[in-house]
Amino acid sequence: MIGFVLTGHGPFPEGVLQSVQLITGEVSQVKVVPFETDTIKLQNELETAIAEVDTGSGVVCFADLAGGTPFNVSSRIAVGKEAVQVIGGINTPMLLSGFFQREQDLDTFVNAVVQEGKDNIKPFEMNKKEKAADHSNGI
Repeated sequence: MIGFVLTGHGPFPEGVLQSVQLITGEVSQVKVVPFETDTIKLQNELETAIAEVDTGSGVVCFADLAGGTPFNVSSRIAVGKEAVQVIGGINTPMLLSGFFQREQDLDTFVNAVVQEGKDNIKPFEMNKKEKAADHSNGI
């Protein structure tokens, strides 16, 4: 099963895990590594977390922002580890979907959860009939 490391600025990674667990219940093989200001501490904590969740199927580090410090530090670690990948710009649908697809091979898994994340970013749109009705009623 693919291991998860959730990282990001401040309380973000813990918050997103708590949100997902409201739907999934408790999940295993997941570590949360928040970033405050110390990049050396972050690197050490990420390396420890990766080792703790790696059972041989690989690990994905999910970072809040592509290009942010947690993403960059995770990426530097992943360069030296064949079975570690990094995804930046995470969202709840991607994590939720990912928790149910962890038995896939690592590359297939990463492609699937990234696509899930993209597919679930949508604007709210009223259809034209609803808009016309609202305007005719003075709304």
